[in-house]
Amino acid sequence: MSHESENNTKIGGHQEPNGPPAAVVRRAESPADILKVMVVRGIVFIEEQGVDWDGEIDGFEDESVHVLGEADGEPVASGRLRMLPDGWAKLERVAVRPRWRGRGIARQVVDFLLAEAGRRGATRFKLHAQVYLEKFYAEFGFTREGAVFDECGIDHILMLRDDRPAD
Repeated sequence: MSHESENNTKIGGHQEPNGPPAAVVRRAESPADILKVMVVRGIVFIEEQGVDWDGEIDGFEDESVHVLGEADGEPVASGRLRMLPDGWAKLERVAVRPRWRGRGIARQVVDFLLAEAGRRGATRFKLHAQVYLEKFYAEFGFTREGAVFDECGIDHILMLRDDRPAD
């Protein structure tokens, strides 16, 4: 999701990598928006990465804030935010459909999730990152904590960010 290319040509009417971001990222508000979020997650996590339906769709869907990235009305990215006790927020389900990667859309989703969490009072953030995305999330101030663990058949790491003022 964070790979960049030197190619700056247009394909299918859309700006290719290194051009301006091709998506509008916003909170998913309607049932149609939630459906679009689930389409992105189904394509990326279930189809592309082989996650089982039961591992992808869980008991936290209703309590979460869902984020949708769209380009010309087409769903291209998703993210999910869960507010946890003690000022923690958990970023989850960040996904960008394959042909839309390399355009900064995942960065837009993470920025949106962090801003939304901050508006809701979060000062500490966590996520389970796929191992290959450690450097991507480090760019947002996250640090790795602990060993690699398996989640839905994919190697992950816990990453944390603490924005509380120093004592």
